[in-house]
Amino acid sequence: MYCSVILEDTDMIRMHSPSCTWLFLIILALIPSMVYASAPMTMTASPTNILMGARYDGVTLKASGTIPAGSDVILRFTGAPEELHLRQKGKVFGLLWMNTGKVRLNNVPKICLVESSRPIDQLGAAGTALQLASLKSTIKVEEGANSGNVDLIHELLLLKENDGLYAETMGDIHLGPDTGATRNFAAEIAIPSAVAPGHYNIEAVAVKDGAVVGQQTLDVEARLTGFPAWLSKLAFKNGLLYGILATVIAVVSGLAIGLVFQSKGAH
Repeated sequence: MYCSVILEDTDMIRMHSPSCTWLFLIILALIPSMVYASAPMTMTASPTNILMGARYDGVTLKASGTIPAGSDVILRFTGAPEELHLRQKGKVFGLLWMNTGKVRLNNVPKICLVESSRPIDQLGAAGTALQLASLKSTIKVEEGANSGNVDLIHELLLLKENDGLYAETMGDIHLGPDTGATRNFAAEIAIPSAVAPGHYNIEAVAVKDGAVVGQQTLDVEARLTGFPAWLSKLAFKNGLLYGILATVIAVVSGLAIGLVFQSKGAH
C-alpha cells in the first residue's frame, strides 16, 4: 500500500489511499496543540532596581507579560534562603516569660510573596508546590532548645506574615482573553518597607490542568541610596566615627524631647 499526494493546478489535494486521508486529518488535528505547546511565555517587571532612600516606605512592583492560552499564572517574589537564629521564649515557673533557649533554622527565604490568578488550591499539584505552606518541607530546623509540642516552622511563618515578608493573595492578577496561542497578564506586588537590601527574584509560573506549562524569572535588586547608604557605609568602614555620631544624635534628641516637655509643663 502506498500513499501519495498530487497537487493539481486547481490547488486541490487528491489522496490515493484511505490511510493517507486519515493521516492527513490527524496531522491537521495535532497542529493547534503543537502551536499551543510551543507558545512562548514572556514577562517584564518594573522597577527591577529598588532604591531605598530616607523616605522609602515600600514600593509597588508591576509585572506583565504573556502566558499560554487557557492557563493561569502564579507570581512569586522571593529572596535568597538564609540561616536564621531566633530566641525561644517560654514561661518559667509558670509565671514569667523568659528566653529559654536558641533555635537555628536553615533555608529560610528572606521574603516570599505569592499571588495567583485563581485560588492556589484550585491549581493542582503545581499550585501546591508553590504555595506558602510548601516552605514547611524545605525549611530545616536545628533545635537548640526544647520545642515541646510547638510547631516551630508554623510559628516562623506566622512571624514572617506579621512582618509583611510572607504573604499569599489571590485576585490581584488581571488575565486577558485568549488571543491565539497566548493570553496577557498584568499584576502588582506590594513590596514592604521591611525588605532588606539585596538580590531578589520575581517569578511567573503558568499553570494549566495542574501542571507547569511555562516559567519566567527576572532579577530584582534593592539597594540603599542617599543618607541611609552613607550611614551604612560609615558603619562598616568607620565604626568608631559611626558610634560617636550615633551617641551625639541620641543625646541631642534626648535634650530636644526634654525641652519640648518642659515647655508644655510651663503652660
